[in-house]
Amino acid sequence: MSNNSPITFSNSARENLFSLFKHGKMPEPFLRVGMKGGACGGTYVLGFDQKTEFDEEYFIDQIPVVIDRRQLLFVLGTEISFEPSANGFYLHKPTPAL
Repeated sequence: MSNNSPITFSNSARENLFSLFKHGKMPEPFLRVGMKGGACGGTYVLGFDQKTEFDEEYFIDQIPVVIDRRQLLFVLGTEISFEPSANGFYLHKPTPAL
């Protein structure tokens, strides 16, 4: 398990996810963060899953997270937030300052 955090959570995302894990309301033991379809035309993946042999495991803000090693560069720096009015999670990768 790695200590470096490749992603971050907003306060609302952290609270919602921690509550799900704390109360055992998850279908799987890990939060999976990744990409589907490639870097340029891909979409983010966020869901609950088992760890595979290709995954790096992280413990971020008391939340167990897995990221496929092959997708790590694509999600590095991603911020996960939760919008209460939409009752949904959003993934955002900030554009680096020039």
